[in-house]
Amino acid sequence: KTRKSFMKRMLFSILTVFCVCGLMAAQVELTYTFADKHEEKKTVSVTPDAKGVVTVIVKRSQLPQGVEWVSVLPDFATAKVGEEGYYVTPDGFLGTFRLQNGAYMIGGPSVVHGRNYMPIFGMKNPRATFVGIVATMRFEYDLHVRAKEGVYTIAPRFRVAGFVPPDDIVIHYHLLEGRNADYAGMARAYRNYQLLREVCKPISVRIKEQPELDYAARCPEIRIRQGWKPAPSPVMEQSLATEPPMKVAVTFDRVGDILDALKRVGVKRAQLCLVGWNQKGHDGRWPQMFPVEEALGGEAKLRRLIRKAHRMGYRIVGHTNSSDGYSIANVWDWDLPVKRQDGTPYSHAVWSGGRMYSLCPQRVFERFYPQDIRKVADLGFRGLHYIDVITIVQPPRCFDPNHPCTPKESAMWFDRILAACKDHIGGVSSEGGFDYACGNLDYALYVYFGGLSGKHNAMHDRLVPIWQLVYNGIILNNPFTETVNAPAKDLFTQTKLVEFNGRPTFYIYSKFKSDNKNWMGEIDLRCATDEELKQTVACVKKGYDEFEALSDLQFEFMEQHEQLAPNVFRTAFSNGAEIICNYTDSDYVHKGQIIAPNRYRLFR
Repeated sequence: KTRKSFMKRMLFSILTVFCVCGLMAAQVELTYTFADKHEEKKTVSVTPDAKGVVTVIVKRSQLPQGVEWVSVLPDFATAKVGEEGYYVTPDGFLGTFRLQNGAYMIGGPSVVHGRNYMPIFGMKNPRATFVGIVATMRFEYDLHVRAKEGVYTIAPRFRVAGFVPPDDIVIHYHLLEGRNADYAGMARAYRNYQLLREVCKPISVRIKEQPELDYAARCPEIRIRQGWKPAPSPVMEQSLATEPPMKVAVTFDRVGDILDALKRVGVKRAQLCLVGWNQKGHDGRWPQMFPVEEALGGEAKLRRLIRKAHRMGYRIVGHTNSSDGYSIANVWDWDLPVKRQDGTPYSHAVWSGGRMYSLCPQRVFERFYPQDIRKVADLGFRGLHYIDVITIVQPPRCFDPNHPCTPKESAMWFDRILAACKDHIGGVSSEGGFDYACGNLDYALYVYFGGLSGKHNAMHDRLVPIWQLVYNGIILNNPFTETVNAPAKDLFTQTKLVEFNGRPTFYIYSKFKSDNKNWMGEIDLRCATDEELKQTVACVKKGYDEFEALSDLQFEFMEQHEQLAPNVFRTAFSNGAEIICNYTDSDYVHKGQIIAPNRYRLFR
């Protein structure tokens, strides 16, 4: 009965979002790019349905012979310089129509580390507001935003040649009007699309059978990097004879001291994640996990630590990796890595274990799941178990003839890995926000990589919480790499965490790389001395206290986000609460209340 009521409410909501913007046919330009790089264009006419949805279908069986790429551009997905409106990309960027010329691409098949976290994009212009939802081939397209001679376009470009799934291209363009004609309306349309298809469920529904998620939603995440070898490693293919020594930073006994210190200052709830508990520490010998690292205290002390955490009312989980591997692992087999088209194993990085190979998700699942995760669960871990990397990278394409995988198939195997962890440990988290895993993922360590720092494309105006507008109340998240350890950082960073309604995340020894590439920022938490431990716990307590007043918003949908004035933003939730964030140099007054510079105020 409850489920039927929920679905009726969602159906009513989606019908109000998908409005009818007339029944005039849209003209859709298809651009075919061939192997010799020449292009041919074709225009097709598509009429919106009764809900205001323009569905474009490009059948693979009707593609011209020799075509490699197909770009899809409806006539309403264009704007001119100087017009009112903006475009929105799935990695959180909004850009107004300011430039005569410029380009921005979100890579899918063209890159390894894509940012196509959700298969959506949108535009608001004087003629239409829409969100495009890529229903098929979601891993087979790059998204292109272009300004050329004063004309803006936003269009997906699909790869249709080579080793790709045999799907037609299907894109749903939802035309939006009234209060829905903004980027929050775009997000709501996609959220409703996801919920109606039942590919994910709200946190408020899942916690009835998942107490670990209920606990995590009300507390901060504290990650502790316990030990690591040099990263990047000076030894590419390590052996037992050439393996560099591991630095011991936090033993299991010292983690026990952290628990005691948290309890003393009044942090009643927290989930700890042990990073590097496994053999030779963080990124030591994946996919090998066991034995538990002896230099940290070994398995007996780890089990004792886990029991202590449970007695004190804390959750504690481990960090594992199911997508990367090193040849030093005692379970290594050259059948495991993803293979390029020429049959060579795929590697694109060097970390603590040496040359890091991307592992085929199918082979990993078949070889190590669920038996390995059962061993991890047997240690006593309970909570939102963390698997590194999976949801922050484009699912790989594997050409190995013994286990060929398209990205679509790799995503399916990755999702089965996440599901196995949830089944045995109570919940699962990973590194990023790729939403093919939205049905199993409980928490994303960071959604936007490098969003607050670094140089952005000149076409972008600002970041907006497009991901959070879709998934707040469905998946817990910390919004940015830079908002890790936020209470120790500047007021701007602290306020951004709240504006995007992030779950506070702390990382003890976030800085560890020998090349000083510290993507979580230069401000670190440490615990080598009692004074460092005191400072670290004080930082956690500060974030914990602030989150106490906000944690109920983790269970709500984020319904609206808008700019009230230059550098002043409003975030509103389904329970009627709103947060006003002021990034100006002077006080801002809202409903008679003053918000100080670089601070926020919660209104209920």
